[in-house]
Amino acid sequence: MNEVWHHHWIVAYQWLCQRRQHYPANADVWHLRFHWDSQGKRLWQAVNNTSYQLKPMQVITAWDGRQSVQWCAEDALVLKWVALCLTPLLPKHQGCRHLKGHGGYQASVIATKHAIDTKQYQFVYRTDIKGYYEHFPKARLCQWCQQQTDSPILLNLLYQYIHYSVERHGEFLSPAQGICRGCALSPLIGGSYLYDLDCALSAQRGMLYERYMDDFLLLSPTRWPLKRAIAVLQDFFVQDGFICHLDKTQMGQIEKGFDWLGQWFVGTDVVRSPRSLARAEERKIEKEKRLRLYELTRKL
Repeated sequence: MNEVWHHHWIVAYQWLCQRRQHYPANADVWHLRFHWDSQGKRLWQAVNNTSYQLKPMQVITAWDGRQSVQWCAEDALVLKWVALCLTPLLPKHQGCRHLKGHGGYQASVIATKHAIDTKQYQFVYRTDIKGYYEHFPKARLCQWCQQQTDSPILLNLLYQYIHYSVERHGEFLSPAQGICRGCALSPLIGGSYLYDLDCALSAQRGMLYERYMDDFLLLSPTRWPLKRAIAVLQDFFVQDGFICHLDKTQMGQIEKGFDWLGQWFVGTDVVRSPRSLARAEERKIEKEKRLRLYELTRKL
């Protein structure tokens, strides 16, 4: 196991170098890379004797005022290593498409298109969880992690990851619920945590079930099986305190069209959804603003 874990450690370091290769010169990743021979051994030893402590996440402010939080380079390395170690241990349903090896966005769109072309399905239900990451129940998540592994090393880091804190202008905030964004471990946890729900919904007879992180799609030949599946979905949500995003929830006949992963399925056609087009237009406007700002500062 130590040899496998050490291999994951090397892969995690290579991932960190590639992921942050375009960071500014004053970023902490460059100090870590320059002193990797000594720092790498120190970090590896601290992780193995369970003395490593995750630091508070830092608030990053972009040029347009938008803020995000980020782990330091050392913490990002360690959490990526945890994700690599947990990948073969966590249950992963094939219907959860965003996980590595499950086909991703393209496979889900193709499967949905193929199901509609068969003419077997008449009704659709599409929804997602409102604030999925922000509403994770920490206590239940800790219990779930203990069921997946008995390694004190991984459990120690997972506990710190779940009870993370954020530092902003010298003030520290520890959210009462939820897990952090911008971490290699979060998509894995987010995909695997709902494994029982994936199994329950995919077991509904005669239905197509697709999930992409917190987005759910159900296709049914009749209305009543669909309603039973929705009841199962809601029961699971109640247990963990999740709620559906009403603005992104849709139920009705397939022939009237529906939105799934940025695509609009209507009849036998698949086109970009209005919401996806609106987001693309917003990104185009933001890009033009950045270009104008760049030209202004270049002239100055």
